Amino acid sequence: MKKLLNNRVFLTITGADFFETIGTSLFNIILLIYAKSFVHANIMVSIVSVASVLPGVLGMLTGQIADRTADKRLWLIITKFIQGILYLVLAQLINRKQVFLLMIIILINVSSDLLGMYSSGLRMPIIQNKVPTDVQEQAVGINSGIATLMQVVGQAIGISFLAINHDYQMAGYLNALSFFIAGFVLLSGYRTLKLQPIAAPTRDFKKMLREIRVALEASSQIKAGKLLTSILLLNAVGASLDAIINLFLIDDESAVPFHFGVSILIINIVLVTGTILGSVLHTGFFQKLSFKLVMLLSIISLGLLFADLMFWKNFWIILITLGLSGFGMGQANPKIMASLLKVADADIVGSLSGLLDSLAVMSIPIGSIGLVLIYNLINSQTAYLVAIMLLIGCAFCLLLPNKKEPSLN
Repeated sequence: MKKLLNNRVFLTITGADFFETIGTSLFNIILLIYAKSFVHANIMVSIVSVASVLPGVLGMLTGQIADRTADKRLWLIITKFIQGILYLVLAQLINRKQVFLLMIIILINVSSDLLGMYSSGLRMPIIQNKVPTDVQEQAVGINSGIATLMQVVGQAIGISFLAINHDYQMAGYLNALSFFIAGFVLLSGYRTLKLQPIAAPTRDFKKMLREIRVALEASSQIKAGKLLTSILLLNAVGASLDAIINLFLIDDESAVPFHFGVSILIINIVLVTGTILGSVLHTGFFQKLSFKLVMLLSIISLGLLFADLMFWKNFWIILITLGLSGFGMGQANPKIMASLLKVADADIVGSLSGLLDSLAVMSIPIGSIGLVLIYNLINSQTAYLVAIMLLIGCAFCLLLPNKKEPSLN
């Protein structure tokens, strides 16, 4: 930790991410509330919800653009100020309740999220180059933990702000301010963020995919296809958790010792706490845990959770398994990213980060739509069983032995 606290690059990037995450999460919840105020609220909220996941699907593309950007620190800063300007424009439009203007506001929000994905690809080579290898896992973990916490804080600020002021325009200005502050934080460490210019890669797309595959296998000791499938399946089940547990609390109210709202609050606190602890604890014993092991911890915990929902309906088992699964998932992302930073060439790091982001987003419909539809159209037991089967498939991908050890040569 002392190394990180003395590392100006880490402090600069983490500080900027702190304010950027507040802005992003704050306005995402505000935009949903704003869309809900229209006449055809269900349609508008659906459009906003779909638009919010579109940037993640394009993660591979924004990652490639980031890899091809020569002056990464300059564009990292420029993106924050562009995002701030976009929300200044948005603030001028949002108080006029017209469907056409809502579409423009959604487009502005999507554009800002795309710039955020792009800047994420710019950050990774800087961390790779400027943060010592032995603390990169801890650096990525702390960064991820702060992002998780600030997402919750940003949503709380957004809801509280509207409850007090009911002023969407001021919320837009507040969001713009958060991005401008992030930009100034990056400017404060401008000299330390300098990288030697990286020439735009001349390799063709197939060759780049081949190098990405090799880097993934070398960093995880798992074949790329099995690794990506396991991440996809685990994220799919994870994406269904909120909705499935909410439905359980409604349908099996007698099995829960607290009121619905209190139960949700306790569950969210436990999950967020577990995720943050997993993201932050990457020294000593925790640093020695392998990516495969922490993935299996999440899989087993979620499997026990769904088994509990099927058979025992014990609220305390739900809390314990959620905390453990959150811890495992909080550990997994920094471990795989830190391992990738050790073995991947600097000119494909953005693409790798974008690929993992895209995978996470593409898994959302499988869980948040697929499992919830099964729950509502068939029954809860079938939804729980399908979730357990997906987790078994995830574990199978991780545990199936490799025929050949991955190599960078």
